[in-house]
Amino acid sequence: MRFSGSIENRAAKEKAIDLAGESRTGLGCMALTGIYGEVERKQAIGTLHTALDYGVTLFDTAPLYGSGANEELLGDVIGSRGGTTIVTKFGLYANAQGELFRDSRPETIRSSVESSLKRLKRDRIDLLLQHRTDSRVRVDEVRVCINDLISEGKVGAFGLSCVTSNDILFWSRDGGLDAVQNELSLNTGSKRREIAIAEEESAIYMAFSPLARGILTGSRASQQGDIRMSMNGFPALRDSFRLQAEKHRATIDLEGGSHARQAIDWVLAQGSNVVAIPGCRTPNHVAEIFR
Repeated sequence: MRFSGSIENRAAKEKAIDLAGESRTGLGCMALTGIYGEVERKQAIGTLHTALDYGVTLFDTAPLYGSGANEELLGDVIGSRGGTTIVTKFGLYANAQGELFRDSRPETIRSSVESSLKRLKRDRIDLLLQHRTDSRVRVDEVRVCINDLISEGKVGAFGLSCVTSNDILFWSRDGGLDAVQNELSLNTGSKRREIAIAEEESAIYMAFSPLARGILTGSRASQQGDIRMSMNGFPALRDSFRLQAEKHRATIDLEGGSHARQAIDWVLAQGSNVVAIPGCRTPNHVAEIFR
């Protein structure tokens, strides 16, 4: 089932299932184009096909990931395939030097959406997120532009990424939100207030990095080009949070399953409107989570 803005009055739980299926779990695609080290195109394609074989229907991307290469990959493998939902974003980009900058001017939003549609080979973006808020642009300007894109059939629904509880409340009361995407894992701890506010506003809560960028599964950051190598104290954090994960595992009422799956199920247990989007770089990673 395609997710669309037409279901905005339905319960957040039902919207979460519409977005990602009964499992409420989709695939975060950022790692497929090099953020955690180089990934060969053949491997990336195989990872996506494995996800499709396991029944994954939700795929999360952004123009920022690989400077558009991530969206192009999804366009080549998934394109307009029926029964799939694509989430992409606008508002956060990188210049030639790799420095990040925010830009949510209406003309930039529209240009970004048009470019994403071409790369994704789709007629509509099912869910469009503002990657980061932009204090230089008025909220009403962003809202009008998004509403126009929805009216034109180019965007199905709208949400925010990396925002506070106050942001959720403000935007919801300014015209409604379909989704919020924030980091959530055993690493971050419960964010029940944020999740509850989103649910009260009939918004899905999309949890990115539910495995804490691999910390909770013992991932090693050793490849050239792995952004985790630039994170201060990553090895120590990894070991600390692995111990924390072991502590929490004892409180999770599950039998069997991989460490990764248990960590994701903890995330999903935080609210019926929560959807997890773990990242995977290999077919084996996909199988560990979705089998």
